[in-house]
Amino acid sequence: MIFSLKHTGNGFAGKRRLLVAITVWLIFYSLLAEAACDNEVNNANQVAQRIAREWPLRFYLDNKTQYVQKMADSLVHAVKSRIHGRYFDWPSHAWRFMLVRDLSVNAYSIGNGRVYLTDGTFDFVKNEAELAAIIAHELAHQLLGHFCSLDSDPSENRIGSFVQVIDNNKEVEADALAIEILHKANFPPRAMYDIVKRLPASSQDSVYKQTRLNALKHQLKGIKNIPFLSSTQFLRIKKQ
Repeated sequence: MIFSLKHTGNGFAGKRRLLVAITVWLIFYSLLAEAACDNEVNNANQVAQRIAREWPLRFYLDNKTQYVQKMADSLVHAVKSRIHGRYFDWPSHAWRFMLVRDLSVNAYSIGNGRVYLTDGTFDFVKNEAELAAIIAHELAHQLLGHFCSLDSDPSENRIGSFVQVIDNNKEVEADALAIEILHKANFPPRAMYDIVKRLPASSQDSVYKQTRLNALKHQLKGIKNIPFLSSTQFLRIKKQ
């Protein structure tokens, strides 16, 4: 899906209405230029600057932000060291994860390795593996080059002054790679299925949600689930 930098005039109240969609990833387009592959870096920079002005972000040295960044780095390391023979679209610089001070639940990418999670995400996940699944899903959108192609099955939602456009086919693709990343990083892959299963869905999205679940269930047949306990650091931050 695609996001446009259209100003809706909703102000801070509009930004608070983040939709409950954990695995939703965001691609933004400016009014002057489409977010084609050649423009990915420039578009991501523009959107990041606008988010920094409009949205209440945690400081990058905040302990919760640093925890998420550390987990993301470990997942990226698993991709680099244990998934070979694949072409991936890596960001031009280091991955950057930021947290939004908002109690609603959302996670999204804007391209060039920039990913945002809301504080509400920590309330939604039941364990550390589910948080890893959300992060792996957002990593997958970048790695699969989803910011370099147009959406084939789009739908739109509005988040503050942005337009959220979701491509259902790309969500399924990102789920599949996320399963692989979790497996290589020693997280239980079923966490991706559990997250999608708990996502609320409107009547028009229920068929799409079931399609995602069926695809995940099929992929998980050949993967053995592993015992897992959340780290003390995760439990401490979630309690906060």
